[in-house]
Amino acid sequence: MKTKKQILWITQTALLLSLTVATQYYLTTALGGAANPVSQLVVGSLVNLFLVISALACGFWSGFSIGSVAPLIAFSLGRLPHIWLLPFIALGNTAIVFVFWIVCNKNILGPKFTLNWAVASIAGALLKFGVLWLGVTQIVLKLILHDTLAPKQIEMLAFTFSAPQLTTALTGCVLAYAIYPVIKTITKEKTADAKNR
Repeated sequence: MKTKKQILWITQTALLLSLTVATQYYLTTALGGAANPVSQLVVGSLVNLFLVISALACGFWSGFSIGSVAPLIAFSLGRLPHIWLLPFIALGNTAIVFVFWIVCNKNILGPKFTLNWAVASIAGALLKFGVLWLGVTQIVLKLILHDTLAPKQIEMLAFTFSAPQLTTALTGCVLAYAIYPVIKTITKEKTADAKNR
């Protein structure tokens, strides 16, 4: 039984990671590149959706794995301009995953999913935004890469890792609220079918 759960966890995590990476790579290209605001909004929202779903459906370690590996793959594919961004992106991803795992999976505000989700959405989005704004704009761009990158590139990255991060995190949370109950219902039905066989 334990082995089946482990295989399911690995399969679900791998699927969500694949969706995250494919979204970052193919959708970014289709929407005109990482500098395009529409691309940032759509791709960023979907990445946050996958992070939240992974935390809700598979637990913290699934979300942590996706949130840490996805930026590394994005960098290796040339989707991120500098390696110094990776730890802070991974940390920001982990922040929203951790908040959803703690608040929703542990039901710390009671059994109502909507209340837990609302608190997790606001807290998780703000925490991720704070980590990325502080880490990327205040540490990486001002202290580490200020002499390495062109002023225009620094300006673009500073904008990318500020207000849009809050918008995409909240949008991803809203999408998760709509999609997760459907996933939960399907999962329960398949589990029930498997037990009845």
